[in-house]
Amino acid sequence: MLQKFALAFKTKTIEFFAEEEEDEDAAAGEGGVLAGQRVLVLKPDPQNPSSPVGGDGGTGSASGEEAAVAAALATTSSFQAAYLHLQAAHSPFLPEAAAAADALAVSHLRRLSELKRLASDAAEDGSLTAHLEDQVRENQALLRSFDAVVNRLQAALDAKDAAAASLRWELAALADGNARLAGRLDRALAPQPGAGGGDALGAMLSASVFDSVLRDALRVAHRFTRALAELLRCAGWDLADAAAAAYPGIAYSKHGHCRYALLSRVCLSMFDGFDSYQFGGTSDAAALEGIELAVRRNESLQQFIEHSDADPMELMSSSPDCEFSQFCDRKYKQLIHPGIESSLFGNPDCRALPVMATAGPLYELFITMASSIWTLHRLAWAYDPAVGIFQVSRGTEYSSVYMESIVRPKAFSASKEVGKTVRPKVGFTVVPGFRLGGTVIQCRVYLES
Repeated sequence: MLQKFALAFKTKTIEFFAEEEEDEDAAAGEGGVLAGQRVLVLKPDPQNPSSPVGGDGGTGSASGEEAAVAAALATTSSFQAAYLHLQAAHSPFLPEAAAAADALAVSHLRRLSELKRLASDAAEDGSLTAHLEDQVRENQALLRSFDAVVNRLQAALDAKDAAAASLRWELAALADGNARLAGRLDRALAPQPGAGGGDALGAMLSASVFDSVLRDALRVAHRFTRALAELLRCAGWDLADAAAAAYPGIAYSKHGHCRYALLSRVCLSMFDGFDSYQFGGTSDAAALEGIELAVRRNESLQQFIEHSDADPMELMSSSPDCEFSQFCDRKYKQLIHPGIESSLFGNPDCRALPVMATAGPLYELFITMASSIWTLHRLAWAYDPAVGIFQVSRGTEYSSVYMESIVRPKAFSASKEVGKTVRPKVGFTVVPGFRLGGTVIQCRVYLES
């Protein structure tokens, strides 16, 4: 709006002295100027300021017109400067500076109106001269204001230059640190002298790495089991009856321990087929024999890294035919019983994973759990030899080497009968165990009371 007003104001300023300039235009036309062209003639001040004015007042009238034109042009320039100052105050927005610039622009418009009144009376040259002196002083003050703005902007620019220099220094320091860490990593992965064939991949993989990824997967499995148990309760299921159906004859030490039967069902179903390269897929198992060990390990590690960085929910929607999506579909059909599906989702005939999407958070937890176990499987096949999996059957004597009780007993002691130690028996396996070469990650079991 201000820009349109400035253009309109510019036009009005040209027309401001239209009547006074007509005589000068006619005189200029006689000197060879094209007809219709408007020319502004600025005459020099008389050599003798004190010389008397002609009886007709022509010289005084011309000086008044020149002074009026100069004042109008100066006021217009001041208005343009105030308008530019107003624009500068909006980026970034400075309320006080914008208000001051707005008030200054309005004051210039008022002065232009006053100039129009003064120019109509050529006899008031003294008042016009005083006004022009005030205008000069105001323009000088405006210039000082602009100098302050320039100094402030220059200070801000200097501060940003200093911050940029500091960031460049930090970037160089980080690059140098990364280079040192890369060198240390290369030296750590370099084959030992006399080791016979360097295995840099094996140097990266350890039992602690696998155990860390396993713990992350089990945490997600626990969350999914809790959510599934809550939905079953809301659907009218009795978890004790469900646990008795899964593992009949188990005497639980506490009523709430029946949830471990549901957790066992979830973990054993999800880890079923873990010892196969295709994780229970229908691909030809003989194809693995044609893959070199180094190629298979590198491919598995690459898939582990890529899937760790991927969003499983986005992967399910964007690639419904990928190996991970097929794995999720197989595990859904293996884990979710038709009776459970009918109770929770109301569609016992579909038997497809998208049905679980109606459960909202349960679907996301299932995909997250499947993703973590799929990632663990890819990591397992990067080891040499590949990580093995095991579980123990019911009635097996408890061994602290291969087993860990999922329930921490207050004081576990074996009873003695006729000089023979009687060990507790395993009720069922909750979480399977794993073998990494000579390292054993214990399976978690529920002991019969």
